[in-house]
Amino acid sequence: MSRPKRKTSIERYYFHGTPVEENNAELCTMQQMPIPARIVNCPFKQELWTFICADMEKRKCLSTTYTLLISEICEVCHTLYVCRQKLDEEGMIIERFNEEGSYLGSSPSPYVAIVARQQPVLIKLLEKTGMSPRDITYLVNPEASSAAAIEVIAEEKKAVTYFRT
Repeated sequence: MSRPKRKTSIERYYFHGTPVEENNAELCTMQQMPIPARIVNCPFKQELWTFICADMEKRKCLSTTYTLLISEICEVCHTLYVCRQKLDEEGMIIERFNEEGSYLGSSPSPYVAIVARQQPVLIKLLEKTGMSPRDITYLVNPEASSAAAIEVIAEEKKAVTYFRT
């Protein structure tokens, strides 16, 4: 059995009411964030950089310590975007032919493997910056709970308690 995941200080704050430890990171504005040159040179990456920084500044958690994480999110998203464009053009399967035009067989596109490796990296980076769907849901509405009872449609599972109030 795997080791249980440790809760971050933000998760402890939102789910258990534990006060967040004071960190010594200075908050900054979007204009104060240093933008890496590889981000500035690509309009797609720069637009994503601006979006992420504006979001984090609005949530009052933007700091220069996030420069590397935000730049890596931009890089991974750009890689995924390029790979998905290539997959749309070429397809998921590549047909192989020799010099004489004889059919050799088919194989999966290499872009499929790149996308499969990049997706978990993106999710992990989004979690580190508090931008995963779970984090955003609880940031928007930390008191989310169902006031009405949830009706059970499947009769054979009626004894199972899905949600506790």
